[in-house]
Amino acid sequence: MVASKLFPIAGINNVDADDGLQQGGDSPRLYLRDAVNLDITDTGRVKLRQGSEKVTPLKYKNVWQSPLHKDVFATIEGQLVKLNPETWQHEVLANIGHGQLCYEVINNLIYISSELGLWIYNGKSVQALTIETPAMPILTLLDSGGSLKSGTYSVAISWLREQQESALSQIASDQIEPLANTTLEDQAFASIQVKLPFCFDPTVTHVRIYVTERNGSELKFHTDYPISLNLITISSLDLGMAARFKGLSPMSTGRYMKYWQGRLLTADKNILRFSEPMAYHLHDERFGFVVMPQRITFILPVDSGIWVGQVTHVVFLTGTNPAEMTFQSKTSLAPVPDSAIEIDTNDIGSDISQGGNTTALWLAENGYILGTSSGQIIELQAGILKGITAKSGRSVRLGRRVTTIVT
Repeated sequence: MVASKLFPIAGINNVDADDGLQQGGDSPRLYLRDAVNLDITDTGRVKLRQGSEKVTPLKYKNVWQSPLHKDVFATIEGQLVKLNPETWQHEVLANIGHGQLCYEVINNLIYISSELGLWIYNGKSVQALTIETPAMPILTLLDSGGSLKSGTYSVAISWLREQQESALSQIASDQIEPLANTTLEDQAFASIQVKLPFCFDPTVTHVRIYVTERNGSELKFHTDYPISLNLITISSLDLGMAARFKGLSPMSTGRYMKYWQGRLLTADKNILRFSEPMAYHLHDERFGFVVMPQRITFILPVDSGIWVGQVTHVVFLTGTNPAEMTFQSKTSLAPVPDSAIEIDTNDIGSDISQGGNTTALWLAENGYILGTSSGQIIELQAGILKGITAKSGRSVRLGRRVTTIVT
């Protein structure tokens, strides 16, 4: 008879006084001061949390299951491995570093950030996402054998890995002088020999040449050549599209990585960096970043903005590109670093999510907090929980329950 008064249990409450833990009325419920190794059901009953067993002596880190094909990945001793969750044996994929990893599925490929750079897994192998920017080519004028008229020409190059193109090299320029004893500059005809820099990336297959018109300033596509060549000759101009990636750099890695509105996002310290639209391997160092007032503790994009964790609060970034983004500082209490996850709107209901396809959820000093797609904060356990602190946390969703492991 006494045991029946314990139910239903509504969860933990470490804010109210002792006499406020038991509430009567039409919906009686009882709060607990603490619950260790217990799960509370939707009906308010408690059950012992399932235990654990040792499945392998190996110390796997960064364990993650892809929603694409349900493959499981991890790291061990600086190597990225593919795990078999039944036998806990692994297949080594690449050396990727010892630090924290972030995974993201984009266009049926898995993107990975590590301390050594950004990587991409295509289902068979891992390769670097970025391509180093080539050095400036060296130009030499040839007095004959071409149809270039006298004037100034500029040349730049980029590396190609199949269809992926690197940033443009620095521009090399040279001038074809008029022939002696002539007054018409059109009477000078020549060609330009281009000495290509050495490429250290074995995945690069071709070099792309861009050239300007005579006395022009806009670089335009000339020809693609196999990377095995080190000298090529430009004897005529049959130019195509303008160069796309002038002034860009390889995309930087970071402690955090996410995808938003056609761009790859990475964050490290207090700087949030954006890739170029639909060119995830390239970054504009002049305008493609946002500097936050505090160290970033998580990033989680939603439909109309980006939730960014700070040391003492959270910020909601809005805008369509980095140069125009504004941030709204929210009054939420300090979030637990790394604890944010994405929740589908269908799992929490449109009334709570306030529209949008996804909602952000993270653990803070006063319990779980939702960050909606419209930039609103919903403190689910405000006035019930307080004093939750940790150096970091990892949240997972199992069914309709969210569990966060904190350290």
